[in-house]
Amino acid sequence: MAELKRRTLDEVKALSREEAVELMRQAGIVGAGGGGFPTYFKWRNPQPNLIVNCTESEPGYWGDKMIHREYYDEFLELFDAMKDIFGIEQVIMGVHFKDEEWFSRYKENANGLYSVSLVPDKYSMGEEKTLIKNIFNEDKGKWVPRRVEMPDGSKRPGLPLDAGHIVQNSETLLNIYNAFFLGRPVTTKFVNVFGPDLPLKLFETPLGSSATELIKLAGMDVEAEAGNVSVIDGGPYLNEMGIESLGEGDAYVRRTTNGFLIIPKGVASKEYADIKTKLPEEGVISLVGKVSGVSLPLGGRFLKPATPLVSEGDEVSFGQKVGEPVEDGFSIGVWSGMDGTITSIKDDIIQISGGAIPQEEAAAETEAEAAR
Repeated sequence: MAELKRRTLDEVKALSREEAVELMRQAGIVGAGGGGFPTYFKWRNPQPNLIVNCTESEPGYWGDKMIHREYYDEFLELFDAMKDIFGIEQVIMGVHFKDEEWFSRYKENANGLYSVSLVPDKYSMGEEKTLIKNIFNEDKGKWVPRRVEMPDGSKRPGLPLDAGHIVQNSETLLNIYNAFFLGRPVTTKFVNVFGPDLPLKLFETPLGSSATELIKLAGMDVEAEAGNVSVIDGGPYLNEMGIESLGEGDAYVRRTTNGFLIIPKGVASKEYADIKTKLPEEGVISLVGKVSGVSLPLGGRFLKPATPLVSEGDEVSFGQKVGEPVEDGFSIGVWSGMDGTITSIKDDIIQISGGAIPQEEAAAETEAEAAR
């Protein structure tokens, strides 16, 4: 089995497809937005086209733009390597027209390694089929079919692979780069924290961090606003309720959490569809080593729980593997995003340093995500 370690570009290109897929599985990579589908499973069946979703998915977000500006060279190396490993013919970056300037460096330096396709400034662009349709426009042969007939005569909804595509969002691809080139598993998440009365902060925070703790670090007086605001896990369009009433319960950063939108309690999130945020002057703020505890689910929506590699009372360090993927069904490696003590392992959730939220709340939230 290929191990997570530092590799040069040539060493990454020398990986077999099976080794690359296993690295994704062991590193704990799932779709960093949307449904959180296990990334390794997509690449077991590579397709000619890699579609890079750079459309942010929600009003107010800055994550994709900041990631691509900060890690430009890394993305180019990854595109080069993925073409060799998986036989990709085209890498196509789907970018909103309004964000064209942010991706100008990519457009100016495209040399056949990839291309940039501008798509309408609509937030349904994050939905894979819609994004593909707008990239290929009149070339309907590359659209995802509505239905696909199965050998037994039944039909299922079409998928991107039925039209020769794999769609990945920007953070997911950065996680693949980190695994292939740096030997780094998924321990953190990029999260936009913002609201109509809270200037946006873009955090890179340990997976499993407390939403309330992040909101406090973003500058909100949590005690003063208790009972007045709700915390939405997501943006104005696609979301779930994180905390219905701030101060009553909590939520944690999941593998698919891209943002926490803080809005007045009782107001519909879509009322903020036109929300405008400013580029965070501080850039990406790392919270590694700065949060008090984390709640790490061993499984998830599509995932069979990993086997714990630790016991209550064990001391763990940042980047330590705490869950081994099982062979039955979809399963991924689980890694600690902080130094601390294992204080609980229950209901397929590992709590480190007391956890981000009470164990019962973490279990309820994990169960709700699995049922989506």
